[in-house]
This record gives sequence, structure tokens and C-alpha cells, in this order.
Amino acid sequence: MDVDLSRLRHGEVIVGVGAVVLLVSMFGLTWFGVSGSPSRSLTGWQALSHVRWLVLLCGVTGLALFCLQISRRSPAWPVTFSVIANVVSVLTVLALLYRVVINVPGSDSLVTQKPGAFIGLAAAIAMAYGSYASMRQEGIADRDAPREIETIRLTTPGNAS
Repeated sequence: MDVDLSRLRHGEVIVGVGAVVLLVSMFGLTWFGVSGSPSRSLTGWQALSHVRWLVLLCGVTGLALFCLQISRRSPAWPVTFSVIANVVSVLTVLALLYRVVINVPGSDSLVTQKPGAFIGLAAAIAMAYGSYASMRQEGIADRDAPREIETIRLTTPGNAS
């Protein structure tokens, strides 16, 4: 496996950074809290019961796209994962919009969104944009482009000139 960072295009860099930020915010930042009780705060993993698997899949797919782009000469796998990452990230954006903005978890009005929820949503939006940009930008790195094929002139046995 030949790792080359020059293969990265603008879209894959956005997806890779967005995936790292999404996963860090999912497990390390507070997404929701109860007003008046600082000890009652939840990370994204704790608060999002069903959506957590979609968010995790989104982050892993984004990291896979980033890693495949820097390690593959052929564009087949990276292109496939840019399509998959785009679909998953758009679904994640929709799910997080619903869960973070429209329908906050918890039945009481004491539950509030914390910065981690909005950071996670912004990271998912960045991943959706980056994966779309990755699909739109065609081509491979100059270093991986096919070289000119060497040609050999054939001679006939009776005409050796």
C-alpha cells in the first residue's frame, strides 16, 4: 500500500476533518443537558439512542474515504466511498437536524442543547459538502496517471533491416 497525501483533493480533506470532528464531538463533547443540573449532561453517544449508529457510520465512512484516497492509485474505491459517504452524511444531517433542532430528546422543557450538538451537526454538514465536492472533482493525481506505453517495432524474419 502506497500512502501519498498528494492524492487528497479538497473534498476528501473536508470529509476527513469533518469525520474526526464528528466522532470527537460524539464521544467527547456534551450534546444535551438538564437546566439547573450541571451533573446531568449527556454526550451524543448517550443521548442519541437510534441516531447514534447512523452518526457512527457517517464518521467511519468519512475516515474510510480519506484513507482510501491516500492509499489507492486506482480511483474505483475512493469514488465508491465518496458516493456512500455522501448518502450517509446527508441522512445524518437530516437525522441530526430533526434530533438537535426540531425534536430535542427528553419529554420536559428542561433539556437544552449544548455546543457539542451543534458542532456535530456542523461536522455532518461539512462531510456532506466534502463528499459532494469529492464526487464532482474527477481525475487522479498526476503521479498516478498512466505513462506513455513503450512501443517496439516488429520486423519480419526475411526483411531484417
